[in-house]
Amino acid sequence: MKMPSALETKRGVGQLLRDVAEDGALLARQEVHLARIEFAQIARDIGKGTGFAIAAAMVGLLTVQMLVFGVVLLLGDALFRGHYWIAAFVLTAILGAGTFYLLKRGTALLSPDKLKPEQTLATFRRHNNG
Repeated sequence: MKMPSALETKRGVGQLLRDVAEDGALLARQEVHLARIEFAQIARDIGKGTGFAIAAAMVGLLTVQMLVFGVVLLLGDALFRGHYWIAAFVLTAILGAGTFYLLKRGTALLSPDKLKPEQTLATFRRHNNG
């Protein structure tokens, strides 16, 4: 059994390192390619999901409008003896008041003071000051 010379060993180690570098570069390119494919699929899914959510919101809005229309007809017949315009105004006032209440609650919850992570900030201040 012949022992490899020092020159052959160096050339072998150099080739081995070159092969490792090439394999690493190929693996990195393949990973980037896979990530692009996955992100493209995620973007398509987000687009489809957004489209479905918008469609659901539109159908839901039409459903609520039909419900309100039905209530106007019911109130106009039952309470206002065929005066549907009075029923429409009464229902508009009730829905407007409800909308105003929901808007005030929503804006209060979305105020900058409510959006600060108070406990995290307090912990951060405590660790930085002491």
